[in-house]
Amino acid sequence: MMPPRPAAVPASGPESLHGLVGTAPLRVAFHTLGCRLNQYDTEGLRVRLSELRAVVVVPWQEPADLYVLNSCAVTAKAEHECRRLARQAKQRHPNARVVVAGCYAQVRPEALAAMPEIDAVVGNAQKDDVAAWLPAALGQGGARVRSAPFDPQTTFNAPLVDAFPGRSRAFVKVQDGCDLRCTYCAIWQARGPGRSRPVVDVVAQLARLDAAGYREAVLTGIHLGGWGRDTGEGRLPDLLRACLHALPNLRLRLSSLHPNEVGRPLLELLAGEPRLRPHVHLSLQSGSDSVLRRMQRPYRGRDAQRAVAAVAALGDHWGIGADFIVGFPGETAADFADTLRLVEDLPVSFVHVFRYSTRPGTTAALLDGAVPAAVAGERAVRLREAGGAARSRFRRILPGRECEVIVENGTDLPGYHQATADNYETVMIPGREGDGLRAGGLAQVRIEHEADGRLFAVPLRG
Repeated sequence: MMPPRPAAVPASGPESLHGLVGTAPLRVAFHTLGCRLNQYDTEGLRVRLSELRAVVVVPWQEPADLYVLNSCAVTAKAEHECRRLARQAKQRHPNARVVVAGCYAQVRPEALAAMPEIDAVVGNAQKDDVAAWLPAALGQGGARVRSAPFDPQTTFNAPLVDAFPGRSRAFVKVQDGCDLRCTYCAIWQARGPGRSRPVVDVVAQLARLDAAGYREAVLTGIHLGGWGRDTGEGRLPDLLRACLHALPNLRLRLSSLHPNEVGRPLLELLAGEPRLRPHVHLSLQSGSDSVLRRMQRPYRGRDAQRAVAAVAALGDHWGIGADFIVGFPGETAADFADTLRLVEDLPVSFVHVFRYSTRPGTTAALLDGAVPAAVAGERAVRLREAGGAARSRFRRILPGRECEVIVENGTDLPGYHQATADNYETVMIPGREGDGLRAGGLAQVRIEHEADGRLFAVPLRG
């Protein structure tokens, strides 16, 4: 867990650059942009930094000696947000040091290095070597930019972490990098070759989080379904069986999968193991075979239909999420209609819609047939509306169902606890402080009704 703030840290904070040299505690603020994998990596940076210096972690908005921003490069919007946050941190505290690490720093280090507000730029390939970049980050000499290509022979490497402050569930990185070359995606450049975490290390990480009191962990990776292909330890179902055997009290949830990775071994395991949460998120991207072909995705629309139908057959309470991209180069009205029809016809419970964002250095950036921004925007609106209707249909079948939930840390509805159900739906439970429902704890509830876009449930005692 986070160390307490020692009394020795003076109130003057970063304006005096206290703690940037010597052995005094270093006040550090972390901020994460992007995916769950980045959340895990941020905690890994905290661990690595704490191994070198006495560290006091403070919220991003508070005065700090060092601001570490773990960046994302999935969209231009994510990159813009990174630059905005870096400028904001420096404007608030001009004498503090600002470091940008992660995916954006890996693929476009020169854009970040050109910003006077940023003191150090550290790509993914070098970010775990904190001892190498920390001196420059603290203004003590050394290369200000550390962002080199990945070694093709690189292997999985990550520290064990023990906390995710402010979160009721843990994220565990079990895979990193990607060997696919989807034409729209720069993440294989940002994350390097696909590499899997050994089973023994995954189990050790989960055991540490279990001992810290986490009741649920999300297994995540850039290409989660590719786990094991480089190590010979099996496939994802084999990893799940090993984790479930070693940790009988921990619930596990999966992050995103490709539809062609939802095969019989995984489905049988999902059907027979109640500690695996009844929720699957699929990276579909489009319902059009023509678009999927230009994206170089390893499946077609019929595979998406098959995967969703197979998961839905496990039970009508199963949550099925899906990602889509609209406005990909060359996407016609007929292509979009295929995607829209997929969402309208299939029993998905949640839809996440991205507007296509050109990524420098990708094959798609060179494709003809750019979709006008207004057209892409209109399609995104229509697809989100279809996704909203699908979620409403799903929620209507849930009242009367009993399920297990994890209580969350906060709520915006007085007199209620917010919780996440096993199928990833948010539910509101009546109660107040001291009623035994604690953040991060498990509870059995019965879903009663839906009102104003929320599901309401009551706890089951005994």
